[in-house]
Amino acid sequence: MVQDLNGKKVIIFGGSGFIGSHLISDLCKNSCQIEVVTRKLNIKSNHFFGNEPGQIKYKYIANYDQQTVDKLTLNADLVINLIGILFETKKNSFEFAHTQIPLMIAKACSKNKVRNFIHISALNINKASDSSYAISKLNGEIRIKENFKNALIIRPGVVFGKGDNFTNFFYKLSKFSPFLPLIGTPEIKTKKSFLPSVNFKKRVLFQPIYVGDLVDFIIAIIFLTSKTFEVTGPVICSFDEIFDDILETKKMKRLYIPIPFFLASLIAIILENLPYSLLTRDQIKLMKVDSTSLKGIQTLKRYVKNPTSIKSMVDTYL
Repeated sequence: MVQDLNGKKVIIFGGSGFIGSHLISDLCKNSCQIEVVTRKLNIKSNHFFGNEPGQIKYKYIANYDQQTVDKLTLNADLVINLIGILFETKKNSFEFAHTQIPLMIAKACSKNKVRNFIHISALNINKASDSSYAISKLNGEIRIKENFKNALIIRPGVVFGKGDNFTNFFYKLSKFSPFLPLIGTPEIKTKKSFLPSVNFKKRVLFQPIYVGDLVDFIIAIIFLTSKTFEVTGPVICSFDEIFDDILETKKMKRLYIPIPFFLASLIAIILENLPYSLLTRDQIKLMKVDSTSLKGIQTLKRYVKNPTSIKSMVDTYL
């Protein structure tokens, strides 16, 4: 329990999603008042569990504009932004979700003299210069710092845990497909000579962070200001190692099919046009930059004891 949170008013944007549900459950252990700002109309009353009657309130927002965000953050002590999208739709762009909304929140926090604004960004967005997702996230950070200089920005690696869109996605895929894709393998590089070089040992790398560890980290540093933290889990792993952990716990076997980036991009042209985009060309661009950071695990270990790996946790929620 964080004593300083007692009696504080905490506003959470995007709190009805994966990370938000876990964060709010932990925040409820403190005697703070939580307001969840969401576009979802169908949130069940038992989605979160408060320790006290009325501890959690839901604020529906139909459309984001500066005046509305100003009102929502009035009298807040802490504001947390968890809003993020994995792919664009006709109604929601990366630029609006990751740049414009954070800008509105930062301006509102400054106007209303909020004690602290905590913004959840993403790891290595400064290295994926051709990804629209990464550009929008990075621009969001810039706009926040311009308008609320004391903001606390957290850049986590891929987050896993109950309700995630990472390990759960591959488990669901494994239930109906005899194959699982090793995207980015082999690495194919063109040379001046006629034949390109092909490296079958090349892997896309991740350093996934458990959602419980991320939540513990957020709460541990919630009153720090004017900092940007990278946070990652304890193990660097590839697609095939992640698949191994998932399949082992379910006692399943599947074939792993190498899909180089150029082929994955062609497949994504089809998949990104489905009602729910399974894979996009922008996500392929992101994968070309490993989602790893040695500094990230060092930072996490300063605030969280015994960080959790996928292998040690996956059988508890899949």
